[in-house]
Amino acid sequence: MNDWQLFIDTQSAEMCDKNYICDASELGLILVTGEDAESFLQNQLSNDISEIDGKHYQLSSYSTPKGRMLAIFRVLRIDNGYILVLPISLVTSVLQRLQRYVVQAKVSLADASAHFTRFAIQTNNPEVIAKKFLAAEHNEVEQSDSLIALNLGSVNEQNRYLLLSLSVDEAKSIWQNFGSYLQVAHFDAWRLSEIKAGIPIIYTQTTEEFVAQMTNLNLLGGINFKKGCYPGQEIVARMQYLGKLKRRMFLAKISTDTCPVPGDDLAGQGVETVDGSGKIVDAVIDQRGICYCLFVAQINKAENNELQLFLQPQSPITLLELPYPLSKG
Repeated sequence: MNDWQLFIDTQSAEMCDKNYICDASELGLILVTGEDAESFLQNQLSNDISEIDGKHYQLSSYSTPKGRMLAIFRVLRIDNGYILVLPISLVTSVLQRLQRYVVQAKVSLADASAHFTRFAIQTNNPEVIAKKFLAAEHNEVEQSDSLIALNLGSVNEQNRYLLLSLSVDEAKSIWQNFGSYLQVAHFDAWRLSEIKAGIPIIYTQTTEEFVAQMTNLNLLGGINFKKGCYPGQEIVARMQYLGKLKRRMFLAKISTDTCPVPGDDLAGQGVETVDGSGKIVDAVIDQRGICYCLFVAQINKAENNELQLFLQPQSPITLLELPYPLSKG
């Protein structure tokens, strides 16, 4: 057990939805380095990697040739390459898949999760927000020799940050300095903030389930439709320009004591078999017992209140407004 885990084990974590700090070791990191790192990622991911600089990160996705997403990343540029942030449970499989396409490219891929301490903050406390090592604006990154801080935007008028530290001692110091301002929360608090922000995450249970637009990634700036080819690009482009989107991602709350999990099925009202109506992207119960979720479903059924959880047909689903517009322009 490493020093950071020993430290986290001394913390008494709670579920909360404001002014908190939490361990984010459930997020993993893939390091991409080498003189061909940019061109390699440009040929694999859905966004335009050339637009990333050291002061901004980017949402992007990695798909099969059939357009089904294997992972969604936050991608940031560092001095010697790029870091891809994704659930740690996907790191090994995504690394193995990417490795297939290295061929003769001068690029190295590695699991960097063990090298960085990861923790997250959500707050509107001015004493915290004023810290110079925290990026000031959404999508911005602040970097030092040992610390990277991403500003992930706001939820409920509170800023959200993800911090990656090469120094466990530095991470502990920041955590302890914020102790008088912030509660210690479970990682589920962070998942809840991602849900409320309308940010999709692919887990092992939902790998190869969704095309990027189904999870609103086009509305979140995670797809560049003018860049060159990448796996699944033809499917993504066809859906954008030739087809009508029949499924998209919704934010909702569900009246239940047992929150669904990623990959759980939704079905039409009264249907007794899985009918392909939709799937849960993620779901978390907050400290008040309210289950919030993101799900991808057939648009007409969701908007007409014709959906039910397949395993919990008696649990009402109430749609909520996403914090971003559902159309561009």
